[in-house]
Amino acid sequence: MESKIQNIRFDEQVAERTKRAMQYTNEHEAELEPRAITIELKKEDNFLSTASRPGTDLKWCADESKDRGGTGKGPSPLSYFLSSMGFCQFVHYAEHAMVDGIRLASLEMRVDGTIVTRRPRRFTEVTYEVRINSPESEETIRRLAKQAADDCYVTNILKRSCKVTGTIIHNGRKIDIHVWTKLLAEPFLRISSLSNHDEKC
Repeated sequence: MESKIQNIRFDEQVAERTKRAMQYTNEHEAELEPRAITIELKKEDNFLSTASRPGTDLKWCADESKDRGGTGKGPSPLSYFLSSMGFCQFVHYAEHAMVDGIRLASLEMRVDGTIVTRRPRRFTEVTYEVRINSPESEETIRRLAKQAADDCYVTNILKRSCKVTGTIIHNGRKIDIHVWTKLLAEPFLRISSLSNHDEKC
């Protein structure tokens, strides 16, 4: 049996397991120990590399585009890096939607990264735009977007490395902007909220 959240559906068993896991985490967060994630990688010909996760059947590859000498068999490492932020946030959107019964018709994201090729090579800024269609109120979606970003491991790593800006669009209307600016030896600044007079996107 499945419980429908508009067009995005969650299996009832998954939802119940998620609720129990999040309740346990909330109640025991201070006691939780770090856990390890292990990935095995193998270099193939030219720019192609493969990866797997021990104990699972999961395998994937990274490559460069053909115009860079690759075969295009997989995304580039930087494409994986940027998409991992969206994937991670989507996990936390799903968690909080299941726990709080938030209805989502659709959820999409675009991520853009700015890099410098001079050494040390790095991202200088990451921006993302989340597009959410939902019958829920703007305040509910604003809170959901903040929870998803705040819980995201990849977003939290990036916030400590470069400027991160997120725009939240609900039913075609811009309702929030998150801006995290890297500050030395200080908490990271979050600037948020738009007035009700902001234009449609």
